Amino acid sequence: MYPYQAPFEETHYYYDPYNPYDPSVERQQQAQSQQQQQHQTYQQLINTLMSSIIGEATAVDFYTRLANEAPNEYSKNVLLNAAKDEKTHLQLFTRLYTSLTGKQPNYKIRPVKITNFRQSLFEAYEDELSDYEKYRNAYLMTQDTTIRDTFFRPYTDEIKHATRFSFLLNAR
Repeated sequence: MYPYQAPFEETHYYYDPYNPYDPSVERQQQAQSQQQQQHQTYQQLINTLMSSIIGEATAVDFYTRLANEAPNEYSKNVLLNAAKDEKTHLQLFTRLYTSLTGKQPNYKIRPVKITNFRQSLFEAYEDELSDYEKYRNAYLMTQDTTIRDTFFRPYTDEIKHATRFSFLLNAR
């Protein structure tokens, strides 16, 4: 005797005039979804660029003023070099923002209050770490080499600044 075998089940396709299957509709929906996702990524990038421009301009001002409060020449040079790097980052971000939007960024900075040198240096250290993460995420967000290259230098410089500020904070 043979083991029981279920009868062959046929797949039945039918045409529903009220809900016809059209592969082009599915492709169109996928394209719209991809387009929406690209628009969100673009908008996120523009927002990141604008906050980065403001942050870099603020840092240039803050580090320059903080350098005047430095207790020694070495600390002053570290801060002035960081301010110089931040100015370069500001130029990079401004150039990218302008090329993507077709207009110059419009912003104002709020000068950071300097309470005392050590406390202000700690705030600068924290800010550098935060910017490092922001630029890393922006770098990883896109495959566009121009955008990635723009974020790469600031991304690496921010951790360099944080390391140097940490050294100054821990120096006796």
